[in-house]
Amino acid sequence: MANSLVIGRIFGIKVELHWTFILLLLLSLLLSTFFLIIIILLFVCVLIHELAHSVTATRNKVRVKSIILLPIGGASVIDDTKIPAKVEFNIALAGPVMSFVLAAIFGLAAIFTPPGEITFLMQNLFVLNAFLGIFNILPAFPMDGGRVFRSYLQKRMSYFDATMLTAKVSKAIMALIVIATVIFAIFASAYSADYREFLVFWSLIIVFFLYGGVQQEAQLVTLRRNTKGMRVLDAASKNYLSVDQNMPLPKLYLAMKRSKQHIVITKMGSRYLLVDVFKRAKGKAEIVKDIAVQIPEVSSATGIMDAISKMQSSDSSMVAIVSGGKLVGIATASMMEAFVTMHIASRK
Repeated sequence: MANSLVIGRIFGIKVELHWTFILLLLLSLLLSTFFLIIIILLFVCVLIHELAHSVTATRNKVRVKSIILLPIGGASVIDDTKIPAKVEFNIALAGPVMSFVLAAIFGLAAIFTPPGEITFLMQNLFVLNAFLGIFNILPAFPMDGGRVFRSYLQKRMSYFDATMLTAKVSKAIMALIVIATVIFAIFASAYSADYREFLVFWSLIIVFFLYGGVQQEAQLVTLRRNTKGMRVLDAASKNYLSVDQNMPLPKLYLAMKRSKQHIVITKMGSRYLLVDVFKRAKGKAEIVKDIAVQIPEVSSATGIMDAISKMQSSDSSMVAIVSGGKLVGIATASMMEAFVTMHIASRK
């Protein structure tokens, strides 16, 4: 994700820190050491919250590619594009449940620890985790509660209708947050101006975050409906050069020059890889496999939106289209987006 910083891996899952969390850490440095400790512990709590999602997903045979951490929760980037409503319900609910469990632990710790800074710290962590649990269970995209609400609605309506209704509820919740923030800023004179400005600032960030999530979900489900029946093979191209993985790079250059192809594919074992001619391999690159990079593979019957989702979740600019173990074409993001745009325009 462009707005996130990769900080490591847990259980093979890439962990990223969103810029809002980085901003909060920087702001805490300006306030106090105690506040910095709270933010660091909040980071740990959010990570545990997201790991609850990931573990539940893994147990349901849903692969998680990465975790993005935000101050108000996080997001687990999942490769699978079609998840049953019941499975989505369980995965989404796991995070808030874990936050409530953490809140209970810190709450009990605050009761049984002697009065002092440790007790005050436990009280703050209790409040923060309770807030995370409550906020994330709100029936709004992209929060966990939005997915829980949608999966519940799917018992009575289609996936499209459930998504659009959840989007409407999400916008109503955003409106309530804005109204509550304005009322607080105007009438809460008992609080300092700095505190009110800080709260308004973070409320606006939350609203923009929610708005972006709602728009993304609504656009995605609309595109899926408009592209129903379209296969990735429909947008495929065969304008690429296939070469042996052991081909020396000087011969690769000559082959590209003769064929006038700039997309080069090679095969290693049963997988097809993109030959990245701009890649700087460690050491001296001498043959094709030294500069080959993995790209996601999809079957020729895969829907075009599923292929786009697969490509995005893999941080790849291309997918290899395979049928019967053989490469039948490649498709880039621009190819698929242009094909979808033309398809939708032709129906108007």
